[in-house]
Amino acid sequence: MNSTSLGRDFAWLSLLCFVAMLLLYLPLILDPFVRHDDFPALLGTLEMAYAKTLDEGRWLNYWWQFRPVLWSSPVNFILYLAAWSLFSASTAVILLDREVGGWYKGYFALFISFSLPAYLISFWFNTLLPGVWVVALYAIAAAFLSHRTALALLIVAVPLSFMAYPSYPFLLLTLILLSRKAPKSYKSMAITLGVFIASLALGVLTVYSLNYIYHGVFGIPVAEWRSPTEVNSVADLLENIQKQKDFLIFTLKQVGGGVADHGMAMQFLFAAAWVLMFIWNRYLGVAILVAVIAGLVPLVGKALMSGVQVPLRALGWVWILFGFSLVSVAVHLSKTPGRWLNVTRITILYVVFFKLLIIGKGSFLLIPHWQNATRDLANEVPEVAQNVYIYGDYWGLEGARHANIQTSEGLRLRLRYLTGAEVYICDEKPQDCEDVSPPFHPRDWTHVPVVEVEDQNAFVLIPGPAVGP
Repeated sequence: MNSTSLGRDFAWLSLLCFVAMLLLYLPLILDPFVRHDDFPALLGTLEMAYAKTLDEGRWLNYWWQFRPVLWSSPVNFILYLAAWSLFSASTAVILLDREVGGWYKGYFALFISFSLPAYLISFWFNTLLPGVWVVALYAIAAAFLSHRTALALLIVAVPLSFMAYPSYPFLLLTLILLSRKAPKSYKSMAITLGVFIASLALGVLTVYSLNYIYHGVFGIPVAEWRSPTEVNSVADLLENIQKQKDFLIFTLKQVGGGVADHGMAMQFLFAAAWVLMFIWNRYLGVAILVAVIAGLVPLVGKALMSGVQVPLRALGWVWILFGFSLVSVAVHLSKTPGRWLNVTRITILYVVFFKLLIIGKGSFLLIPHWQNATRDLANEVPEVAQNVYIYGDYWGLEGARHANIQTSEGLRLRLRYLTGAEVYICDEKPQDCEDVSPPFHPRDWTHVPVVEVEDQNAFVLIPGPAVGP
């Protein structure tokens, strides 16, 4: 593929992915959904970001907090989607052979854009913005530069991506290991894996060293809020294994849109596609297996030793391998006329359609209720208000359950962002509200949020949470 056709493919695939993602996230573009622990990156506060340098090694995200200009949430979200679109397009160009048709490249690029891990992690877009651009820029470099140059760039890209999100390096490993430019030999695979491991070790050592310099701890200790269970005996290991079994069922439900059987069907499709790949192209089959194992071994090993689960959003590279396997099988069958080609095309279209239903349900039907309810509440707080005192359970607000708001911080920081005022959750931290007296009884019943204003203080009474599912 010459540079002109490569650039043309990259351009139209990038545009396809970006437009498709804008349409899929359309209700959230102007008012993106932000998780509670993503607000510090949006608001430019340093305390939580600094804490995550110790227990998660997120030094790149911490340095990002010192940027001179704080962009709005929509700007950050669009930049995040743009970076992921560029990564998706680059991945399709890097992994698929030059003779593969545009239909398959477009499908594969969209498969990556709409992957469930990518969707789940996208609501931390403010925090992950520098990391996703590191990943995107590396993918672009790998698409247009030689394999040797891309391999050398791992020494820089892997440590930086690791300091943004621990599983980002495995996205880079997938690109370089399965690149169509890479020599198809096991020696080359071993060299690639060696360079990656050395780069990852450099990233880990860098984080450990920074933690020792600034926190006095050489390592990445597990935060207490994660309820870790460190293995000191066989009983501890068995407890952690049971935790992983329970979490695996939860993950299968996520993959299957709430139904574990559907999640199992997806895994079966991946396994079946990989078996066919292994039969038809032994080298690529081994490369896919190596990429899966290289990422899962450290993550699952850490989970078993600490009792902390690996969330689905951290498994983005596995979904890329899933999509690559499906498309490769379809491309192989396209050379053999018959009914199996039609069956394969229907199958891969089913997979992406199923994912679109899951993501579309969240972005169009579930999350907007929370966004609208909190925006309406913020609009009732006058601009003169310097402080907002909230009484009641945040789950009483419409949409809190469907948006899976994890803590009251989600409401507190959301209102702080929308109003600019200091917000206090009085039921959880009554000491913050001792000096004020609300104009209503904090336990009064109401079916809609009540906002009363006295001087520069706004008092909010939230309805009680709905009983039942």
